[in-house]
Amino acid sequence: MKNIKVNTKKIIIIILVIPVIIISQYYLFKLGILSPQIKGVEITAIKGKYIKDIDKYVVKLNESVVFSAGDYVKFPSYSKDPVIDFKSLDENNKVKIEDNSENAKNTVKITGKKEGLASIAIVKNNKIIKKFNILVVNPKITNLNTEISGKLKYVGDSATIKSCVEVDFDRFDEEYKVNYKSSNEDVLKIKDNKIYAIGVGKATIMANLDSKEESFDYNIVAKLKSISTNKNIELEIGETKNVQANVVTSPKGLKTPKIKYAFAESKLPVQRKISLDANGKIVGLRKGKEKLLISCGTGKNKVQKYIYVTVKESTIENKMVDEFYLNYYFIEEDLILNLKWKEMYGVEGYKIYLKDNNLENSDYNLIKTIDKDNITKKDANINEIIKLESKKYEKFNYDIYVVGYNRQQNSLKSKVYKVENDL
Repeated sequence: MKNIKVNTKKIIIIILVIPVIIISQYYLFKLGILSPQIKGVEITAIKGKYIKDIDKYVVKLNESVVFSAGDYVKFPSYSKDPVIDFKSLDENNKVKIEDNSENAKNTVKITGKKEGLASIAIVKNNKIIKKFNILVVNPKITNLNTEISGKLKYVGDSATIKSCVEVDFDRFDEEYKVNYKSSNEDVLKIKDNKIYAIGVGKATIMANLDSKEESFDYNIVAKLKSISTNKNIELEIGETKNVQANVVTSPKGLKTPKIKYAFAESKLPVQRKISLDANGKIVGLRKGKEKLLISCGTGKNKVQKYIYVTVKESTIENKMVDEFYLNYYFIEEDLILNLKWKEMYGVEGYKIYLKDNNLENSDYNLIKTIDKDNITKKDANINEIIKLESKKYEKFNYDIYVVGYNRQQNSLKSKVYKVENDL
């Protein structure tokens, strides 16, 4: 009977204690005093640029990836979520780990700081429950291949530019932005991977990415449409004229290559009827005709035209002595006239006429004749001195002009120059 009472008492105590234990255990787990068991931890990269290999994640240097411990199972299920830590087992600090739980539960942000392999552990209560590896890489550009499709030769042309970038670790399938630049945007302009030739001149197209660079040199010219010149030229022996040439471009108004002037026929120098310089200046040498070729450009972009130059015998009767000028001064009491004029081709000498306006019914009188053997020249100008005696203290008023002459003709007179002193 006594044993029955004792057993009954034990049973009652056990019945009372078990609920207490169960309730206490519930709150101990619920409040996090006891740590639950966890199962099914799965490492997952949920944000950022990475490559998933069999045994590691590959991330780029100085870039971040968010990792999650996954939706693991805890036992008992009502327990407070345990503290799960991500820790680097690498002593060289190849990665930086930062808590990201404010943005997503059970996540961290891991940033690659040094190139190499780092081991990461998921730790609960200082116990490693899962490990994974991160390889930090810094892809380097090994080659830059740039291709320009299309001809860039004339103003108005266009071409497409594109580049192929080679890297030593290209598994990120990343698009690299190559920088394109023109050294002269008045000649070549780049817009949306297209190059436009907008002006005449030289320009270099440069493509660069990091330390890799390629360059392409261009010389853009105007497309020549036609060339026009003055009609066939006539001039006299000793006379100078210029060939007037104009090149039409497409579009109009562009700068053209230098116009070239050349003889169209082969002759000995002594047979030439004219002299011709690189700027189209011609001088009549002897009576006859020459054929000239005026051209611009090269190859298919070339325009040209032929003209004839006819040289006639020189005549002076319709020409005047040009650029006549004088100044005067006194030597002692004598009036000195210093005359200058431009040399005239085809003359054998010059005659100087003077009219004294202080005399009634005065007319021009020939005061000096200068033949070609006694001409004083400086460059292409004639210089002659005339002395009129005892005029310093007298009133004088003269008109003076010059004419040229040869055996057959006299030239037109120069302009009339007035020299006077009213006192």
